[in-house]
Amino acid sequence: MSARSGTAGKGKRRWRLTGNKKPHVDRVNSDINVTPLVDVMLVLLIIFMLMTLVMGRGHDVQLPGAKNYSQEKDKMQPVVTVERDGILYVEKNKLGPVDESSLKEMQSQVEAIWKAPKNPEGVGRVYLKADLKATYDKVYPVLEYMNKVMLMSNVDLAIAKDAEDK
Repeated sequence: MSARSGTAGKGKRRWRLTGNKKPHVDRVNSDINVTPLVDVMLVLLIIFMLMTLVMGRGHDVQLPGAKNYSQEKDKMQPVVTVERDGILYVEKNKLGPVDESSLKEMQSQVEAIWKAPKNPEGVGRVYLKADLKATYDKVYPVLEYMNKVMLMSNVDLAIAKDAEDK
């Protein structure tokens, strides 16, 4: 053998393919690219987080307007709603017309929410939403029951800001 055979290629770079693999430029890449999936999922997560902030709590009714109102933040207390025809709701659960049985059911649902509060400051408080066209005789029994039976001294009343304040 020549002297060259022991030192052959040492000063030069050699490109060698291992095994029987040959470079294929037109080969399809079958690996899963998860980056677009993660991007879409993060966008959806942000959308859902924003929508939960925008969505109103409790059953939707037309609220009376007011010029003077409290700037106090929501304490995540239970929402009790009285519709114009006297139907009672706790959060979005329909309890039926305002009577003794629906008021007792309201008390049990409100107390269950207080036992597992979203915010500890909301315990012992209720957010009352009454429809703009609900008569006083539909709302009064709810307020009286909260005061005399549930022994609540504070009830937060829902209002709509007047158009000139927006």
